[in-house]
Amino acid sequence: MSKIVVLTLSFTCVAPVVALAQEYNCSAQTLNGEYIFAGRGFIEPGEPGVQRVHSGVLIFDGAGNVAGKQSSSRGGKISRDKLQGTYALDANCSGTATFSSVAKPGSQIHWDLYVTRGGKMGHMVRMDDASMAVRTFQKE
Repeated sequence: MSKIVVLTLSFTCVAPVVALAQEYNCSAQTLNGEYIFAGRGFIEPGEPGVQRVHSGVLIFDGAGNVAGKQSSSRGGKISRDKLQGTYALDANCSGTATFSSVAKPGSQIHWDLYVTRGGKMGHMVRMDDASMAVRTFQKE
């Protein structure tokens, strides 16, 4: 009897997780095309207290590569930058992205991604220590 109860409880706990993964069913293909983005943040080790704002376009290829461009103000210093990176998206529509650093050539910037099921909109949170930044992106 106890084996039946354990099996029933196990299935009851696992079934919603499996259903959720099937319901979302995202992959790199979910992000495909041009997305406008905006965001802000701080890079405390490099320039403590200096606010940064960014706006631009990201172009996802549906296969794990992303490129784009942005206009930025870093404490009033204006720049226009090319963006290049890679991304991965799990079935639950969360994932990661890695971009080449504009400020420090040769280094990388890491992000966590959260995307709507249809891939029309997403949010990014920077995951590098001592850096605080967010981006929101949307497809027209």
